[in-house]
Amino acid sequence: MFFGSGGFPFGGGFDQEDFMGAHGRGGAKEKKEIDNNKYYNLLNCKKDATQDEVKKNFRKIALKEHPDKGGDPEKFKDIAVAYEVLSDPKKRDLYDKYGEEGLRDGPQASGFGDIFDLFGMGGGARREQKRQVEPIGQVVEVTLEDIYNGKELEIKVERSRTCAKCNGVGGSDATAVKTCSGCKGRGARTVMMQLGPGMYSQRTGPCDECEGKGSTMDPTKICKTCSGKKIKKEQKVLKVEIDKGSPNGEKYVIHGEGHEVPDIEAGDVIVQIKEKKHKTFQRKGADLFMEKEITLIESLTGLDFILVHLDGRKIRIHNKPGEVIKPDSLFTVENAGMPFHKKVYQFGNLIIQFKIKFPSTVDAKTMQLLSEALGTESGAVKGGKKTGKKEETKDESVAETCVLQQFVEGHRNTHHQGGTQGNDSEEEEEDGHGHGGQRVGCQAQ
Repeated sequence: MFFGSGGFPFGGGFDQEDFMGAHGRGGAKEKKEIDNNKYYNLLNCKKDATQDEVKKNFRKIALKEHPDKGGDPEKFKDIAVAYEVLSDPKKRDLYDKYGEEGLRDGPQASGFGDIFDLFGMGGGARREQKRQVEPIGQVVEVTLEDIYNGKELEIKVERSRTCAKCNGVGGSDATAVKTCSGCKGRGARTVMMQLGPGMYSQRTGPCDECEGKGSTMDPTKICKTCSGKKIKKEQKVLKVEIDKGSPNGEKYVIHGEGHEVPDIEAGDVIVQIKEKKHKTFQRKGADLFMEKEITLIESLTGLDFILVHLDGRKIRIHNKPGEVIKPDSLFTVENAGMPFHKKVYQFGNLIIQFKIKFPSTVDAKTMQLLSEALGTESGAVKGGKKTGKKEETKDESVAETCVLQQFVEGHRNTHHQGGTQGNDSEEEEEDGHGHGGQRVGCQAQ
């Protein structure tokens, strides 16, 4: 499996609305006057103050207003936030242009950009765009028969979906959810720590009152179906259609059937097929390869056998009269390979490598007969009669008859959509065995 398929995709209970607030979903906002003086007043700085002046004033005011010196803790926090913004050129520029609201909506606001990036949701101005949950991925093994014929597969996925009982609110009604007073809906709080005389450090982390959600739930109104989590796990059986001739590793996307989170576009399910090993055929692109063991008599006098193909058809295969099959030689049955992907009425070839089974011993009488036969006879010998031709394999259910041809490189269809990866047209024209040369195909019975 190449994607996680179980559990909540964002690690539990995360709600976009809790972090984003009303502005995260876009919409028209009433234009109002920008207040960008507060932070400068807190640090007793002019708007054109240098970074050194900002730092100097902060240290002076922080020593005076520190809670250990009897200062107001809330005011000290405001001073720390003001210094965080004005000491950062990017945040300061946003504040000068848009005030505190610009910091909330901007890409660098209070360190939240990293949080949104962590959850794959982007940050800042991009929050108004529609997000999508990460997909569920599954690898499904399919047979060569499934790929040859095409097949509708059923897969079972475990997914998280918006609670149908509360419609993703988490409570019995909309009043069950309230903005967290501790972080004012931001989901995080800034804490100041003294490192030494006149030295301070600030750390922004998840709000401990709302556990980073930005909102709290009225315990008397929590949804009993999802326990206030807004989502509920379920199992779902989905169907996916496998194309004929699909390459190994092909991916199929089932849109919107993956994990679902309130106010975010539902994720997809991605199904990747993995081809099982076949007992007879080996697939290479649109071609099928197989090994066939034959006797010495068949290699010398003629070959005639029935092959059951991947769609259940029976194909009678024989070689040309008088043709000798040598050990490990390759022969081609045209158009008896896999269907081309997206071109299902075109097929690759079946390429057969013959293995000769030699007798372990030969007695003197047989050797004499073979010597006489090979020295004087031509054509096939079968059933003890010198007929000059082979007997045909008899089977009334045979769908077609195919004549073997000597294999040449131009017969390969190494790509799943047909043809070789390289350019073999010149070689095919020279040896006369290219796709444009003379061919003997299969004949229907």
